[in-house]
Amino acid sequence: MFEVLCPEGMCPGWSVIVKGETSANANTFEINFLCDLGEQIAFHFNPRFSDSVIVCNSFLANRWGREEVTDTFPLEADAPFQIEIYSDQDYFHAFVDENKILQYKHRQKQLSSITKMQIMNGINVASVEITKRGLY
Repeated sequence: MFEVLCPEGMCPGWSVIVKGETSANANTFEINFLCDLGEQIAFHFNPRFSDSVIVCNSFLANRWGREEVTDTFPLEADAPFQIEIYSDQDYFHAFVDENKILQYKHRQKQLSSITKMQIMNGINVASVEITKRGLY
């Protein structure tokens, strides 16, 4: 597991860029944006290679919400990639290799409480960059 702190929170205008490579036998991996209070996941980004889908969800108030699934799946096992997750006032926007693949409406409205990102399972992380882009 790889974790990085975002002490100011994922406020509008912040972007996280993850560069890495999936392992040859990867079936899934997760990028989670966690809240500083309790075990809350504001944004769960979960590519599933066996189904060629990306599942997004939130774990708030001790339960998972409704899954949002996209079948836009530009990832390949054992191949390098760049994933960028950008936050504005209303949505997380996810890009793979600079192509937008989905947007996910904020369910955790207090964006400043989203202070940690973790990357789990089947992925070799080359770099993580957190930048403030401004809104676009």
